[in-house]
Amino acid sequence: MVHETAYICLRQNAPRFALALLFQPEKQKETLSTLLLLGLEFDRIVAQASESLLAIIRLQWWQDQLDADGEAAVSLVAHLRQQLAFGKLTAEEISDIVACWKQSAQLGMSSDSSANWAQLVRLMSVKSGLKRPELAEAIGRSVALSRMNQAVDVPSADEIYAQAGKGSEFLICLAYLTKQARKRDVTRSPFLIFEFLYQVLFRPSSR
Repeated sequence: MVHETAYICLRQNAPRFALALLFQPEKQKETLSTLLLLGLEFDRIVAQASESLLAIIRLQWWQDQLDADGEAAVSLVAHLRQQLAFGKLTAEEISDIVACWKQSAQLGMSSDSSANWAQLVRLMSVKSGLKRPELAEAIGRSVALSRMNQAVDVPSADEIYAQAGKGSEFLICLAYLTKQARKRDVTRSPFLIFEFLYQVLFRPSSR
């Protein structure tokens, strides 16, 4: 029995990402939160494994949970199964995401998850009903690069809204996060929510 939602779990473990979903419809937050939590968990698995085979085995465990019976071993499994049961996500979609991380682990690319996050954020955009999935892929790559403390080149809030349309607020916030993370420690900013508000609400093209 899970006592907290996936969004609450995301707020506890990755508050910046949770803030990036603040402007999405409530019906989307659980799905998008579950996907972000999976991406963070898969990154952790690959980074902490002492060899690629161990990472692949642990990632395969997540694949096995898609069809497993019985009580969920961890809360994220419960969130994932709930999304599958509601038809918000499909087993094939999750299998594709797992396969991305397994391929990175197999190739020994523990420090480069840009292709993985491109696929993950693309899926998030599809679940949000957005246009231009290639734009979401580019922003997904920037998320991974910023987590590796590398420079990123992301479109502005105006450009994102113009290309992806209504519902792209989380892409605007993710792009802003990745750009700012290179300049300062955004985890310590008490004003991040106001910065997001400016990016999302007060740009002429995002009204």
